[in-house]
Amino acid sequence: MDRDQTVEQLASLEVDLINRIWGCVSEEEDTFEAISRQLVDNPDHADLQNFINHALTGVLLAVAFFRFTETMKPFLEKKDMGDAFMRMVHNKAKNVVDHWHEPPEKTAE
Repeated sequence: MDRDQTVEQLASLEVDLINRIWGCVSEEEDTFEAISRQLVDNPDHADLQNFINHALTGVLLAVAFFRFTETMKPFLEKKDMGDAFMRMVHNKAKNVVDHWHEPPEKTAE
């Protein structure tokens, strides 16, 4: 398989994975939010964290890193790509954690 075929296959897998995740989230939005808040409030729930890390994070980060390096080629030296990607991931993760620390929105009853 040449590079273009590999990229095409990764892109296809990425889209499929994102669609599946979004489908689960939209079907079970309340459950997803509850689980997310539970992870933030109870970091000792190692089994759930490990499941999420191994099932989603590795694949998503690999695809994100590949796309990041392709996008940033005109702007960054190859030696700077890893550090720039790690800073971006750190900031995005911090934003997500900060969001889940916010109190839930009140629903009108």
